[in-house]
Amino acid sequence: MNWLALRLLRPYLIVAAALSAVSTAFVLVGARVIQQQVHARGIVIEDYAPDRTGLCEQGVSCLPPGPATNLGQAIALVAAFVPLLIALILGVPLFARERDESTDAFVLTQSVPRLRWLSAKLFWALTAGALGTAAVAVAFRLAAARYVLVVDGLGYGLLREAHKNSIGFMVMQTVFITALAAIVGLAGGRTLRTLVVSVVAWPVTLVAAQLGGLLLGVLAYLLTSWSETLSQMLGTQTENETATFAALALAAGTVVTVLIGRRILAGTTKRP
Repeated sequence: MNWLALRLLRPYLIVAAALSAVSTAFVLVGARVIQQQVHARGIVIEDYAPDRTGLCEQGVSCLPPGPATNLGQAIALVAAFVPLLIALILGVPLFARERDESTDAFVLTQSVPRLRWLSAKLFWALTAGALGTAAVAVAFRLAAARYVLVVDGLGYGLLREAHKNSIGFMVMQTVFITALAAIVGLAGGRTLRTLVVSVVAWPVTLVAAQLGGLLLGVLAYLLTSWSETLSQMLGTQTENETATFAALALAAGTVVTVLIGRRILAGTTKRP
């Protein structure tokens, strides 16, 4: 079944891998160009924050105008939207296209259990999405984040909420949207409808992940309130800790989504 699932997913895996490779290369090369221009002008940018004792001022972009700023803005867009794009490439056609074209009947002729068909395809799609996004996220976090987070401009501060400068959050965002698109396609059976629903659900997902992360943070604080040291640590969460809790909220959402998909599949199996 795994070979059959990979064969059906091959075109989408190739496109997702190509997008991941191109995006990773762009982030690395762009970060290198920005670094050269910043050093040439004597601008000092610390890890993930401007050096306010140097040439950088709070609320003002520290990047030189021209190619450096343009590349910083482009990398910010890559970090914000590539996790979503990879999820759409892998999740939208996963079941919706098969149901559109009635090719899922072929699977049933191979005496493959429906639940195994669901599990195998979803597993490989989620794995590929996680790996593809992880490559971009690691490159962004290690090479480019320090420059992107000082980019000044309308909307770029808001875009930071889409990646949170966190590898785990970016990866789990792809995993959740992939699972959501897959289950919507399984239930609705229309590719265009699945695409629209998934795109509309993306900003809702970001808000829900933020709220879920805050709730998990509060629960963790309450559970550790008996320890003064742990309470102080969790009571003043850093950006990384907040992103980690948001990623955990997305992981929980993914589990719930997959369970819903199993219920949907069980319901269709019982129909005459």
